[in-house]
Amino acid sequence: MRALGICLGVWLAAALPVLAAEPWTLERALEYALTNSPDAQLARARMAAARAGLDQANSAVWPRLQFQSSYLRTDNPMQVFGSILNQQAYSPALDFNDVPDMDNVNVKGLATVPLYTGGKIRAGREAARAQSEAAWFESDAVRNALGFEVARAFYTVLKTRDFVRAAEASVVSFESALATARKRLEGGELLKSELLDIEVRLAQAREELVRARNANILAGRALQNLLGIEGGAFEVADTAPPISAPRTDDVSLRPELEAARQRERAAEEQMRAARAGYLPRVSAFGSLDYDHGWRTDSGAGSYTAGALVQWDLWDGHLTRGKVREAAAHLEMAREERRKIRLALGFEAEQARLDLQTAAERLRVSEAAVAQAAESASLTRARFDQGLALATQLIDAETALLAAKVRRAEAEADQRIATAALRKALGLPQLDPKPTGIVRP
Repeated sequence: MRALGICLGVWLAAALPVLAAEPWTLERALEYALTNSPDAQLARARMAAARAGLDQANSAVWPRLQFQSSYLRTDNPMQVFGSILNQQAYSPALDFNDVPDMDNVNVKGLATVPLYTGGKIRAGREAARAQSEAAWFESDAVRNALGFEVARAFYTVLKTRDFVRAAEASVVSFESALATARKRLEGGELLKSELLDIEVRLAQAREELVRARNANILAGRALQNLLGIEGGAFEVADTAPPISAPRTDDVSLRPELEAARQRERAAEEQMRAARAGYLPRVSAFGSLDYDHGWRTDSGAGSYTAGALVQWDLWDGHLTRGKVREAAAHLEMAREERRKIRLALGFEAEQARLDLQTAAERLRVSEAAVAQAAESASLTRARFDQGLALATQLIDAETALLAAKVRRAEAEADQRIATAALRKALGLPQLDPKPTGIVRP
């Protein structure tokens, strides 16, 4: 058994680094970000705060039970007489003109129940419920935006990797051309200046490779920070699942719209709550008291019950000011909702146009890469045979590198534009996987 435990420990020690180095796919990154990233945690905290606000609003409906206790010692005649009566320790021998000092301990249980508030409590509860719903939809909006940011960061990593591959291929090509040039120089078929031109261009290609690798490292760090991962090995997968571009431009699924609608509903309820200040308020109350004094060594209990009606006949325009403020907030909420609707429509239209532009650029860049690759291949062959100048080879290789970079940018831009369109329409970044369930 001990040997089995040792073997299991050795296996785990060997397997953990492998598991830690598992490449991050786009699916894994999205799932992790929507649960563990700082933005997701902030959205979750906002939802918890909104639910707590709803609990506070609901508490206004329930009776309020309080416990109170106090101790006093006084020679004030009115308080002394009241304490003696509460303690049921009155004696006819008490001289009202020369009362002794008296102590009293009071223990009280108090209950108050709101019976009618002019609709203020109900409006406050509905406003808090709408605020809670708005926080929920705003959390969905955060997840929608976060999914797009993760996808964009992931595609940027893939793009910079293509830059690295293109730069590496350029370095290899110039190294091969330099070897050929040296042989031709030794054979007297090439000028020294042409060899120097190739060496200079090789140094530039190596410099571009360093920049491309640094850009790739920074892109990976950006994705890692977006996921909220601190330190440790972080490797990104080489491929991304294909995503389809939606054909519709309907933005009704955007959670920002529903959040704005809930904010408007909350403002309407807050308006009703403010108007309730013009109406009377009715509440019931009751209390149980126990008073005890050590001077009299006596104590007794009592109760109080009743109802209270309050009506602010004049409050210095306080209620009117609250109503005006609530009306202004309601108007702001309505205009904010309209502004969001217009902005989301423009975002969807812009994302659609960006996708069309990126798709066209990708088609053009792919043709350009094919042409530049063929031209570079022919120029290399002619240079090897002494039929092409070094400048012609440098131009061909530079054009090929530029074409590959433009194609990598166009491919990444198309993916990012597709992700932006899905975000603009409130759709998840990845198409749902088929479940295999066939409806009858």
